[in-house]
Amino acid sequence: MTKKPSDAEAWEWDEGNEEELHRHSITARDVYEVWANGPTWVPNIRHHAGDWKMLGQTNGGRRLTIVVRLYSDRNVLRPITGWDSTAGERSRYFEGS
Repeated sequence: MTKKPSDAEAWEWDEGNEEELHRHSITARDVYEVWANGPTWVPNIRHHAGDWKMLGQTNGGRRLTIVVRLYSDRNVLRPITGWDSTAGERSRYFEGS
């Protein structure tokens, strides 16, 4: 059975992915908040580095898109990169945006 990213139980962090997210002004806390706030999961059709995009909001209302890799054997997500959601992403995935 294929696991879904929403079923993951943990996150994998290291200096590399923390620095990449920091370049986009995204913190680990931002990632956790988006995850806790019930994001929308979209397959990453480009598959450059991650296989899913997590789209959602931080507690402060910042709308983010986070590219993640799902390691289903360990039930772990690894954030790869992220950005403030584009206008197209906001209109497609956020109600009333």
